Amino acid sequence: MELTPGSTPPCPGQMLFISSARRNLRQVLSHPAFTPERRQKAEALLTASTNPAELLRWKLLALKECEAWEDTELAREAQELGPAAHPDYAY
Repeated sequence: MELTPGSTPPCPGQMLFISSARRNLRQVLSHPAFTPERRQKAEALLTASTNPAELLRWKLLALKECEAWEDTELAREAQELGPAAHPDYAY
């Protein structure tokens, strides 16, 4: 659905879907896994895109990256923990 010279602009329903996909992607990009520089670069790309499938694919990739970042952080935090304060506590 990329706009090319001579193509018709998306209908209002498509624009609503595109704006919703952009908003959702922006929410994912607010995760700490993404630096401000990457957010700025992503913003330029997602603002220019009128392809909802591409925006949703980017969102899926961003969610996977967030998950990997969180797994890494949890593993790092687990290594920092010392012995449990009490044998019944599993942390």
